[in-house]
Amino acid sequence: MYRIRGPLKSLPQRRIFSEAFNSPLPDISFSQISMDHTLDYRRLLEETTSPENFNQHHATLGFGHIYCISLPNRKDRRETMTKISAALGVKITFVDAISKDHPVIGWIGERASEVRKKKLELMSRYSGLEKESIGGMGAGSVWLTVNNGHTANQNSLRNIKLPSLAAARPEFDGKDWVEYLWSVSDHYTLTSSNPDFNITAEMWDPQEKMLQRQINPATVSTYYNHLRVLLMIQESGEDSALILEDDVDMEWDLERRWRSIERHLPVDWETVFLGHCWGHELIQPQFGHPNLHKSTEPLCLHGYAVSSLGSKKLLELYNDPWTSFQTPVDTAIPTFIKLGLNSFSIEPTIINQSKVLQSDIQSGKGSNWKGLLVDSVAERILKSEGKWVDKTLNQQDSRNNIDPATLFRYKSSSSKPLKDTQCNKDV
Repeated sequence: MYRIRGPLKSLPQRRIFSEAFNSPLPDISFSQISMDHTLDYRRLLEETTSPENFNQHHATLGFGHIYCISLPNRKDRRETMTKISAALGVKITFVDAISKDHPVIGWIGERASEVRKKKLELMSRYSGLEKESIGGMGAGSVWLTVNNGHTANQNSLRNIKLPSLAAARPEFDGKDWVEYLWSVSDHYTLTSSNPDFNITAEMWDPQEKMLQRQINPATVSTYYNHLRVLLMIQESGEDSALILEDDVDMEWDLERRWRSIERHLPVDWETVFLGHCWGHELIQPQFGHPNLHKSTEPLCLHGYAVSSLGSKKLLELYNDPWTSFQTPVDTAIPTFIKLGLNSFSIEPTIINQSKVLQSDIQSGKGSNWKGLLVDSVAERILKSEGKWVDKTLNQQDSRNNIDPATLFRYKSSSSKPLKDTQCNKDV
């Protein structure tokens, strides 16, 4: 809740923000900050024992780029993300997302629904199961079963053989449908053959009870936008990148926290989830740092880092023609981890979904997952603009909507089992 109060009695904030955002980013180190002499010994230790570059500011936090996926018409979100980046002294690169109304979304939906029908037929024939009993869109979804059944969530589908989908249509020139998609330079030329095609109806999974997990134009466009950024990273040749959605909030000391964590990553890391939701990321032991763990089932893609190895691995996995666009983009991550994605999660998270702006995917302000930050950048910005932030928790609401990570971490006395709470939440 935000209540307006009188403007702060300080220099005009518009000018301060403009100057901060447009001026060269300073090299902020502890040696440059004048403090009281009682901290002399602390400063000495800071300067002489910190890891190399630990106190040096990096405009991209040490990544090649910080990419922010954002619809061009969401000026409100871009303004907020620009303020957050200026507050942190970092540079973000906006990537224009396509909307759920883009013509290519219908084309992708048609191809994905064709594949689903073929796969359903093959899985039913191979397993002996009735078609109506096959489905489910959660982590480990049967729709993510790859060739040889490595990730089948039903034992009857182990070792299933899925034929090649190359050259399914003459216009694909020997490619499978996903390869063909990324070979076409102008995606406005790819449209649905049926103007009345309904993605949600055609991809509906009767075994999935959560409406938010069903495929719809918004989930397809989100999937597409994340893949486009991964392609950009791979084509750029950069060593790593941070990918953000445009509705996030971050820790005020994000850079220092990330610096302390990243040096514990192995050289062959592929993904790191600085932000996630609904996962069980404390199941794995600490990995050299109190807040770093091997990933278990992280969901939500609002803030994650990828290495060059990671972008390559993710593209290989996401672009499998038998599984591509068959689930929401984040639901695939737990399956990819089982397939060998070398992934890590930060818990508690240092990037969270903001609850200020309206969601483009779910109704209202998105998932009711409640991630908390120690010191929110967005809250500091709101306070500087004369808005009071009410951080008092509604105890009844907190009891009814505790996220599984919190239940796991604090062993809540809630009567709901962990697994039941998870499956009743929107992802």
